[in-house]
Amino acid sequence: MNNDTPCITLVGYGTMARAILCACHEQFRFEIIGRDISKAAALAKEFGQTSFGSVGFDGHVFEAEGKNILLAVKPHALSSFRTKGYAQSVMSVLAGVSIASLEKTCPALHHVRAMPNIAAVYRQSCTALFATEKIALAEQLFGACGSIIWLSSENKFDAAMALSGCAPAYLAMAAEALSDAGVREGLSREESIAFVRGLFHGFASLLDKQHPELIKESVASPSGVTIEGVALLESCGFRGALIEAIHRSLAKVRK
Repeated sequence: MNNDTPCITLVGYGTMARAILCACHEQFRFEIIGRDISKAAALAKEFGQTSFGSVGFDGHVFEAEGKNILLAVKPHALSSFRTKGYAQSVMSVLAGVSIASLEKTCPALHHVRAMPNIAAVYRQSCTALFATEKIALAEQLFGACGSIIWLSSENKFDAAMALSGCAPAYLAMAAEALSDAGVREGLSREESIAFVRGLFHGFASLLDKQHPELIKESVASPSGVTIEGVALLESCGFRGALIEAIHRSLAKVRK
């Protein structure tokens, strides 16, 4: 890297901050800051970054003039974050924090909301983005984390967050249940989880090319074994439960 490499001030050192660093630390320079300087220093050292600090919280004012800031803290922590000056851009992965709130807290030329998921660790996140004006830096940063989808309205952002950000937990539950099912029917745990991994990997490729309904129809032949399982899942409200889970997650964000 050289001095022409974009520098991003990363506020936070939690799970999402670390996932983004996994994807982007070779393409950008990062200044890592937060409440605990030892945690900021440890994360900086892990990813070969040399700049870190502990400023911007609890009355301490962070000098933001001309900087590109990425907020990756808990949403409630934003109330104690104070900046001085006019940033070049503020990009936020904070759930439920609107562009209007970001403008009040961190004045900048550009404000962007982003919602990657933890698959950013492997550069496989699907990230929702919204801004009143699209900026190339956000596309470069979150594009390095995987695919990006610019939303046409901020009203859609929370729904995208619940779907992309929360659903990995629901899919993990499904994977765990399928692995348990294999063990119940006689497979070893190692064999069962290997099949589940292969299943999810292959399914991603199918979903990339086909509508979910067509995938189901191609497997569920008339009077076959698959349709028996489909009928049971329908009787248990499987699809309705997933729809309600996303709805509940979204409602929690909007409280």
